[in-house]
Amino acid sequence: MDNARKRELAQTYKERKRRRGVFAVRCGATGQAWVAATQNLDTQQNAVWFMLKNGGSHCNRALHAAWKEQGEDAFAYEILAELPDDGQSDYAIRADLKSLELEWRGKLSAEGVTG
Repeated sequence: MDNARKRELAQTYKERKRRRGVFAVRCGATGQAWVAATQNLDTQQNAVWFMLKNGGSHCNRALHAAWKEQGEDAFAYEILAELPDDGQSDYAIRADLKSLELEWRGKLSAEGVTG
């Protein structure tokens, strides 16, 4: 692959639209759920799974303990809600994400992913 093509692919990647919203990490074995809001739904599962797999590096001790006890196969990543991309300010987006996260935590009686 030539350098011009690499630059083109890198630029396309930078310009892609990020999906914002709220996700849950669910343990099928125990029924527990953990919820969080994010600015990038597409990368969040990899980030959470990476922290959980690398012993002791996840900040939510209850989630990490459940992961160690039940194993990776017992867990699922689920997108609960997405925010539309309607040109809101960063402040408005953060406020909407926080509100959505609290709403879903209440609905699922869930803790936050980050504790």
